[in-house]
Amino acid sequence: MGALICHTALQKMTSLPAKGWNSQWFVPTGEQQQVLQSPATALIISALAGTGKTTTLCMKACNLLASVGPGARILVLAYSRAGVTALRDRMLKLHGAVPASLEILTMEQLCERVLKEQGDPVVKLDDPVRRRFLILQAQQALRQELARSPGGASDDLLGQDVDIDAFLAFEALAKKKLLDTQCEGAGGDLRAFCEEWDLDYGLYRLLRHYERMRVGMNHEPQFYADGDCSFELCRQLDLLDWDQPCEWLQGRYGAVLFDELHDLDEGALTILRKLVQSHNGVFVGAGDFNQHIHEGSFSVFGGALQHIRASLPEDTEVLRINTTRRFGAEICAALNPLLGVEFASVPQSSDAFQHVTYDTDAHCAQQLVELHAQIVNGWGALHGDKSQHSALNVVLRNPQDSILLEWVFGHEGVHYGCQGMGAFYLRREVALALCLMWSLQDNPVGRPLTPGILGAAIQGLLHYGRRATRHDTVNPDVLAQGQFDDAGWTGGPGTSESLQLGATLHGDVAQMRRYIVHGTLDRSAPPLADACAQVLALAPDLCADAGALCRHPLVRRIFEEAPINGKERQACLASLEQLSGLAQGMPVGEFLGRLTLVATSSLEMHQRKEPVTLRLMSVEACKGREFTFVAVPFVERGRFPGSASHQEAYRERNMLYVALTRARTALWLLESAERPVTPGPV
Repeated sequence: MGALICHTALQKMTSLPAKGWNSQWFVPTGEQQQVLQSPATALIISALAGTGKTTTLCMKACNLLASVGPGARILVLAYSRAGVTALRDRMLKLHGAVPASLEILTMEQLCERVLKEQGDPVVKLDDPVRRRFLILQAQQALRQELARSPGGASDDLLGQDVDIDAFLAFEALAKKKLLDTQCEGAGGDLRAFCEEWDLDYGLYRLLRHYERMRVGMNHEPQFYADGDCSFELCRQLDLLDWDQPCEWLQGRYGAVLFDELHDLDEGALTILRKLVQSHNGVFVGAGDFNQHIHEGSFSVFGGALQHIRASLPEDTEVLRINTTRRFGAEICAALNPLLGVEFASVPQSSDAFQHVTYDTDAHCAQQLVELHAQIVNGWGALHGDKSQHSALNVVLRNPQDSILLEWVFGHEGVHYGCQGMGAFYLRREVALALCLMWSLQDNPVGRPLTPGILGAAIQGLLHYGRRATRHDTVNPDVLAQGQFDDAGWTGGPGTSESLQLGATLHGDVAQMRRYIVHGTLDRSAPPLADACAQVLALAPDLCADAGALCRHPLVRRIFEEAPINGKERQACLASLEQLSGLAQGMPVGEFLGRLTLVATSSLEMHQRKEPVTLRLMSVEACKGREFTFVAVPFVERGRFPGSASHQEAYRERNMLYVALTRARTALWLLESAERPVTPGPV
């Protein structure tokens, strides 16, 4: 963030010039100058969106480079990989290069480096297919253990196969929040702890067994998945007293800076506290505490800033930056009362805000089509060269909200892209429903489903139909010894195998039917009895109405009985409802033909390298970024922001904050006339 100024204007500045960064190109605001001139040894920058917190942090780093002396290193941490990329980009603009004495890392990368320096072998596990297979092995091993002592058996552990996605989410949350440490502090009774904290006891018990197999009896981890390096270093730090420095972090750096403080979790804060305690010079952290949207991070509702300060020196200074360079006075005036914040704009900024209401989802979609046409056909020319080739960026709270929009945009010939979410017809729950429709027809006509849709449908069969378990390929004796059986994991199909099979079945509906009914192309295999197979026994005359077929109880049962968590189940059923709305009253053949035309047309535009003029993106995908034109549709009570518990309500508010603070030139807020959110505050 910064404004281009002439050299004579620089000479008029009354504040002292900063050291080490090219001030000819960046003029700090008065708030930023306070940060740059602060002599505090521990400082937190609490900044709103677009106020240049990352730039300010990098300018401070440049100043510190000039003051810490030769040979000293400065550590700049970010919570995410995207944050590291942003820091490097900003340093290039400010300094012309990333100095060798400046290390820019994520917390996980720092922890991996420390573990390696200790002499620990760090074997990374990045293959999601193998990871899922090992989780199922851990459940199988736990079942064997429980079977040997049936008195302690539990239905939630011995029942259906674990929901892998739910396990991965629970594992990340447990490690970020250091739940084991909290459980031990509460007395160590796992079941009582789960009841008190409203945690899934079965998932927690399985996580402990999985961890026991991952690290072994002597605590020598066989592998590290994402987040495990931070978790391991936290375990080691937990053995130290609160104020005891860590040998491996002692005096490594002349200064430590941290971007994205708002995303901190308990584990990352534990490591950050030890860094600060271990004589690493000045600490400066920056964050926008309105952008806490990740589970496991601190909630601003719970006092994130105060919680962080409690882990830092008592004299830690807090400075605030409210002046945004991203957008101007008009957007500031709209967002301040809605979000309860205090944005201020720089005088030379210009922008536009428009509040639009809609009656139905279809009405909202049509308004977006019209906005897109305005931007493509003239808005850019009215706002200068910087806007001429910009796309309309549409930020969505829920992925299923894109289904209607993609259908409408596709039929309007709009070349759209998706970020943070796949095209709706490539999502496994939608692809599975489409594939069942295609296979149920007597004589499919027209274009067949694309290989990509069939590949996603096969993944849907494995995920929702309980067809992925292969206990017969795993040696139970190896599991009984508390070890993973690495020999058999390649037997299960992964993403690439599913895509290859989709290409093989392309256009061959008879083979697709066989695969759905038997779970394999082997002609000697017995038929299956799950809901997916039973759908193909329905009368073909149901294909007269594709919308009604989507609502059929047997199709819904696939997801109602799938080994998935309630949140995913609700999302799958919502996707089915959206799909049925598109296809209502339309024969299956016609619906699939129109959908395949949308998919192939989009692919052809991509192959011709036509510019994307509209992007659909999730809130998570747009976080930390900015765009010329932004539209936020489907803003209504209970939808965006969504219904949430008292503890999660502020997170929903922050989702809306992130979505509404991405625009530079123009922002459109599309709000339900029936269930409005405004006037604020949210």
